Amino acid sequence: MSTTPPPLRLTCDDAEATRGVGALVGRFAEPGATVLLQGDLGAGKTVFAQGVGRGLEAPTVVNSPTFVLVNEHLGGRLPMRHADLYRLDDLDQITELGLDQAAEGGILLVEWPERGQGALPDDCLHVHFSPLADDVSEDQLDASPRELVLTSNGRNAETLLSQLAQSLSPVSA
Repeated sequence: MSTTPPPLRLTCDDAEATRGVGALVGRFAEPGATVLLQGDLGAGKTVFAQGVGRGLEAPTVVNSPTFVLVNEHLGGRLPMRHADLYRLDDLDQITELGLDQAAEGGILLVEWPERGQGALPDDCLHVHFSPLADDVSEDQLDASPRELVLTSNGRNAETLLSQLAQSLSPVSA
C-alpha cells in the first residue's frame, strides 16, 4: 500500500527557478505522466512547461498552446503534449481532445485543468502556482517570486512527487 507524499511547497524567485523545477519534472517523468498546471494568467504555467521541455531535451520551442489547444513536442526523451484549456468551457469539446489518453507513451501537461474535470487522467501531478507579490506588472512577471504547491493523485504521480522531493531536499528551488 503506497503512502501519499505530502504536498511539496517551493518558492521560485523568478522564471528561471520555475523552469528549473519544471526541468526536474521532465527529467524524472515516466511514460504516461500527466501534470496539471493551475494558476492565474501570468502565474508561470507556460514557463514551467518550458522547463519540462528542457528536462525532456525537447528540440522544439515550448510556448503557450492557447490558440492551438494542444502542442506536441517530439524528439526528446519522451514525447510531450501540452494542452491549454483556457478558451474552452464546454466539457464535450474538451473530451473530444482525447486528453485522457494523450499521455500514453509520453507526458501530458494541461494548463487550466479545472475546465476539464472528468476528461483528464486521474493519475496526475498537480502544480498550483501563486504569485507572492501583489500588483506585479506584466513586464515584471519573469522576475516576480511565486509559490508552487505540488500534490499527487495516483501511484505514478506519487512516485514522481517523491523523486522531486528527494532531489530538492534540502535545497530550495
